[in-house]
Amino acid sequence: MTMSSSDLWTFSNEPNYRLVSVTGDDAESFLQGQLTQDVHHFKEDEAKWTASCNHQGRVASSSLIFRIPNGFGLMMPVSIAETEVQRLSKFILRSKVTIAIESVPITFFATKEKDSEKITVCPAIPAEPMKAYRGKSVTVVRLPSKAADGFSAKFVAFGKLPDMMESGKTEENMLPKALMEEGVALIDKAESLEWLPQFLNLDLIGSISFNKGCYTGQEVVAKTQHLGRVKRRMLLGQANIENVDEGTEVFMINEPMGRVIQCVGNTFLFVIRADYLDSDFTVKGESVKVIDFPYTVSLPESKI
Repeated sequence: MTMSSSDLWTFSNEPNYRLVSVTGDDAESFLQGQLTQDVHHFKEDEAKWTASCNHQGRVASSSLIFRIPNGFGLMMPVSIAETEVQRLSKFILRSKVTIAIESVPITFFATKEKDSEKITVCPAIPAEPMKAYRGKSVTVVRLPSKAADGFSAKFVAFGKLPDMMESGKTEENMLPKALMEEGVALIDKAESLEWLPQFLNLDLIGSISFNKGCYTGQEVVAKTQHLGRVKRRMLLGQANIENVDEGTEVFMINEPMGRVIQCVGNTFLFVIRADYLDSDFTVKGESVKVIDFPYTVSLPESKI
């Protein structure tokens, strides 16, 4: 069925994200040594979350990764894209790898229709979360969706959308909040090299492979997991404040226990000390309402 009603879909331009391409004969082996994700076992129609770390295991960037012709595409915030390209380029050495920021439009679109996969809005859209469709001019990834905002299916497109797609309601910058609600933190430049992957819940959303072997920061990340040393976790909160700024401290009673790392209006991600996950928090004197992620925020136990 061709989409004919403009009320079925909402489209959002996403100028605050960039697509970074890593291509060349050695692209896969290069990223295998740089990312927390196991790219060697990456299928053509898959999309996953991943991160790159420094040697101390701190997250330099987190991203959505999927295959593109002759390599991989990584979606990350515009504030960190150029810095990350420069950082990763230092490790290329003699590898046959090219890293670049692509000048393609990024569009988030979503529908409230439960049978969204039956609505033809482009030649093919993935029917399952974290699957990717790659066409001639556009790649479409289906994101997870817990429908907290009323949308039952969410997608992000890279490249020119087909002419047959009709935009009934066009917005801008809807993707950050959509990712926050799924418990995904694609960190910006201000938070780069501040957190271990587990502090951003990256182990809980399948971003880390603990069986892939060596990559930059792997030893620290593995020890943190296997020795039960995950001392911080990320939560989603709301407060009766018009805007909660990034970097704002989060308190338990009168003690600072964490800080805001991303925000959209009064909704924000914050990293908190793991031993106080079930506590009551305040930000700027206002109570914080903790909103559930679609996954359980738990702590790994020591395997030793």
